[in-house]
Amino acid sequence: MRASGLAHGLAWALAGVALVAAASLAALLLFTPVPLWLVLQGGRPSIDDHRHFAAAPVARSVSPVPLPRQPQALRWPHGLTTAQAEADLAAHDTVALLVARQGRLVYERYFDGFTAEQPAAVFSLAKSVLSLLLGVAIDEGRIGSLDDPLLRYLPELRAQDPGFSGLTLRHLLLMRSGIDFDEGYRSPTSDVARLYLTPDILAEVARLRMRRAPDGIHAYQSGDTQLLALALERATGTALPAYLQGRLWQALGTEFDASWSLDDRQPGQVRAFCCLNARARDLLRLGLLVAADGRWQGRELVSARWLAESLRPASGLPGPADPAWRNIERPYSPEAAFYAGHWRIRPEPGGPPLRPGRMVYAQGLHGQILLVDRESGTVVLRLGRRQGGRHWPGWIDELVRLNR
Repeated sequence: MRASGLAHGLAWALAGVALVAAASLAALLLFTPVPLWLVLQGGRPSIDDHRHFAAAPVARSVSPVPLPRQPQALRWPHGLTTAQAEADLAAHDTVALLVARQGRLVYERYFDGFTAEQPAAVFSLAKSVLSLLLGVAIDEGRIGSLDDPLLRYLPELRAQDPGFSGLTLRHLLLMRSGIDFDEGYRSPTSDVARLYLTPDILAEVARLRMRRAPDGIHAYQSGDTQLLALALERATGTALPAYLQGRLWQALGTEFDASWSLDDRQPGQVRAFCCLNARARDLLRLGLLVAADGRWQGRELVSARWLAESLRPASGLPGPADPAWRNIERPYSPEAAFYAGHWRIRPEPGGPPLRPGRMVYAQGLHGQILLVDRESGTVVLRLGRRQGGRHWPGWIDELVRLNR
């Protein structure tokens, strides 16, 4: 009898917990702009988010060319063996690590059930892809120069805020726009969260206003990238996914289709600041292209002139102190980086003062990293479900130096 009563009480208690949980979920859905799928992910974006958005296809090459392979043993940070390093990578939420040297794939490994055939959303790593496409448009004469005013391509912004008249493409590329934009990732109402989730990208763009005059400081803002992409699409008359497909993706001999997530409008507007979805090997090709100064199998896809421009460390810019003069992010921490044209540059070891090195990298949320060491011709791609408590550019920097 006593056991029966305890069981009955336990059942009621469990029912109460379930009721409270259901009520909490209902309240969260009613009083926040977060969609159900994101709530079920704990409010965090995922590398699988491409499943929840409409997307424009980026078709693979009509003549796919597998990357040449030359497997070799690597030396690992902290003196780990390969087995220890792979266990460490898996423990730090990595799903893919690929290493290429001189155009050959020397290491490729997947973790946590992830495979070479799975696409991943690479978040802000897409910003560096946009930078490559901007260079192509300038090389083609579709865009005059980085010093073109933004209003030349998006004149409608003048009525939105007269302050946009002082904004150039260069300001956007270097993230020195002065636009009032909240890049906070922890709030569902921040500007970047709204841009990520909105069914109407252009409606969010219409909310943008200037906060300060351009070029005063560096402030990393996804709104800058979205404006740059809209200008690029207007200049070329081509949607960004189609431009990527026609100018780079197919020319690189890609093995897999990719996609770029869209909003819900018809036709959909690309979420250019993030949301490129691709397989690891094909992403690695973009790094190999940069390592080869923009050439692929004897053909120039991106000019060396543009790569020199977009990967050059800044100096002598306006601002109140050295971080502003040189676009240095987190200048007094181990995560310091020089922000160039939608790419980052690793500092040389040592310092202060900080000195820009030769390693450049694209970076996305949760530690999506595509790093290119132009000195040794090494390219490393890390994809992950989470950051895993590690500064991946620093870890990859050490990996590259150990294997030069």
